[in-house]
Amino acid sequence: MLIRPIAKRNGVTLTIVACLFIFSSIIALLTTSSDTNNSLFFPLLAAALIIGIILLIVGITKINDVDYRFSLTNEGIHYFTARGGFTILWQDIQRIDIPKINDGLALKDLPYIGIRLNEREHLINSASLPTLSHMLLEQRALIILTNPNGTVYGNADNMLYPNVKVTHKYQGLQAMFINRMHYLHDTLGYDIYFPADDLDRSPAEFVTLLRQLKANCPRSF
Repeated sequence: MLIRPIAKRNGVTLTIVACLFIFSSIIALLTTSSDTNNSLFFPLLAAALIIGIILLIVGITKINDVDYRFSLTNEGIHYFTARGGFTILWQDIQRIDIPKINDGLALKDLPYIGIRLNEREHLINSASLPTLSHMLLEQRALIILTNPNGTVYGNADNMLYPNVKVTHKYQGLQAMFINRMHYLHDTLGYDIYFPADDLDRSPAEFVTLLRQLKANCPRSF
């Protein structure tokens, strides 16, 4: 089963909106008299032009991204990015759910899918280094959510974590990613996180789908 990310579809919309912003801003700037009495007019047009350029970059990036984010097979979850990917075996998965944080007296769902692993080695060994770098950058938002004051943010990004225990010895990006997984496991309860934009349905529906596939796959036992 192939999963096409919703962000891929949003890329076309963003690109169209960006082109409209850029085109209308340029036309307005060229046709407006320089002696206009409204001192805010030109700054607003310039801001609209900058917004349009930013949206265009984001839209093109989304369009150029991979067509499918996940391939769900009997083996496990295959994750793809423009920089590579990795595989999570069903038998390595302990739990699949939506991570939550405290919001006052209630629990608030985060726009992510969380997966808790029994074993991390296969994921690390199957992942390309550019993919690990992509995931580290993408998950910085989770670090900020779990530590808004920034007191442990630096520790979460350290290359070495004194209490990390793994089967193999890792260095560089692999060690950093192991450290990040360890930190997020302790704070949110899961090792790997996929944002809602990577999915083709709601996070709750995707969690149900993954649980069904894992339960029906003989390799998960």
